[in-house]
Amino acid sequence: MLAVVKKPRIEIRAKHIPAPLVRFLKDTYKPENVAVCKNEDSIPFEESDWFKNLDSTPGEMIVANRDLRNWSQVTLAAKLGIQVQNLCAMENGRRAVSRKMAVKLGEIFGTDPAAFFDFSK
Repeated sequence: MLAVVKKPRIEIRAKHIPAPLVRFLKDTYKPENVAVCKNEDSIPFEESDWFKNLDSTPGEMIVANRDLRNWSQVTLAAKLGIQVQNLCAMENGRRAVSRKMAVKLGEIFGTDPAAFFDFSK
């Protein structure tokens, strides 16, 4: 089984998750933020409707995807082949994410590159 709290991100994986623990999670983090499912029913967090419908900036999406993988800025910058300062500027909205960089981020994270590009600009 899998119990997931969406915010703050908490995952509990076990053969059986006791009902009192599920009640505690729902009482503490609100029922709408807690999902419990069998392992065969689970999907990657990035593929959930909740994650797809987030109204986030490209920088926030970079941070969210990096945090999901427990990667530091140094690790992601190395994978992207850029300096940490440039990654930090993108995450904080001081530097725009180019289409080319959005594609690269999508490849590295295995997600849709559109999440990292602001089409309004």
